[in-house]
Amino acid sequence: MDQLPFELIIQYGAVLLALLALWIGHRGMKRYIPVALFASLYANLWCYIANHFSWWEFPVRLMPHVEDISFAANVVTVPILAMFWVRYSPMPRFTWALLWSGLLTAFEYWAEQHSAMIAYGNGYTAYHSFILWLISWYVWYGFHVWFYKDGWRAS
Repeated sequence: MDQLPFELIIQYGAVLLALLALWIGHRGMKRYIPVALFASLYANLWCYIANHFSWWEFPVRLMPHVEDISFAANVVTVPILAMFWVRYSPMPRFTWALLWSGLLTAFEYWAEQHSAMIAYGNGYTAYHSFILWLISWYVWYGFHVWFYKDGWRAS
C-alpha cells in the first residue's frame, strides 16, 4: 500500500480544518457566503495569472488533473478564511490584515521551501505573496461592503 504524500496530508488537513471551523462557527455565516464565492473566483483568477507568468505552481495537488489552481486552497480554505476574516475583526482592520497576511505568508514560505505544495518562479517571492494576501483581505472586505451597501438581505 502506498503512503499518502506529506503534501496531500497537509492539504486534506487544511480542508478538514476549514470545514470544521465553518461547522463550529456556522451560525450567522450565511450572510458571508457571497464573500466566499467571490474569494474563490478571485483566488482562481490570480492562479490563472500566476500560471501565465510562471509566478507559482502547485506540483502536488488534491486534484492532479487540474493544473493551474489548488483545489484545497482556492475552493475550500481561502473562501472560508475570507468569510471569517470579514466577519470577525477583533482589532483594527489593518492590524488584522497584517496578522493574517503574516501567518499565511509564513506558512506559504515554509511550504515553498520544504514541500512540493507550491513552487515560486520567475522572480516571485514570499514578499510578493505577503503583499497579495494583504491586498486580498481588503478586496474581499470591499466586495462585502459593496454587496450589502443597499441593505440587501437574503429572505
